[in-house]
Amino acid sequence: MKKITSYLLLAVPLCAAAIYAATTPRVSGNVLKVVELSLDDRIKSLWPENPFSVIRLTRGLYLDGYGAVFTVDVSPVLSTTSMMHPTVTKDEVVKAHKVRGERIAQLRQAMRLAVADAAASLDPVPADDQVTLVVYLAYHEWEDVSGMPGQMTFRGKKKALLDAKRAGAAALTQAVTITEN
Repeated sequence: MKKITSYLLLAVPLCAAAIYAATTPRVSGNVLKVVELSLDDRIKSLWPENPFSVIRLTRGLYLDGYGAVFTVDVSPVLSTTSMMHPTVTKDEVVKAHKVRGERIAQLRQAMRLAVADAAASLDPVPADDQVTLVVYLAYHEWEDVSGMPGQMTFRGKKKALLDAKRAGAAALTQAVTITEN
């Protein structure tokens, strides 16, 4: 009887610890929040003359067995319409298309580095997990978005991103997979 009692005294705390570990998220909301705020600030600083570049703030989550995923909605082009200027001219449409193309290229470069910086901030994320950033590109109904992506996904394994960040820009280009559609 004493053996059974001894085993039970040992088993109960171990079971409680296992249950706690299974129900406690590996990556806390506070860790994700730091990355969310950093990504928002980075995007806002890309185009200071466009105070509305971030349409919907970054949201992050951790998927056990996959990694950290962040999404953000961005508008690279400031609308030229207002109450005093309700219509858009053909020249404004052409100019906005050119600006959108230039800003998507800037965003591509900035977010490649941002996903590596996010990996460096995500200490609890295992080295073999992914760090993914999905950027949804908003546009105005009058815009010509032909040839432009509506979504850009930046993804890489945490360890590869950290190694590439230390190695430089060329290695970072190889470590970050970019998908546009």
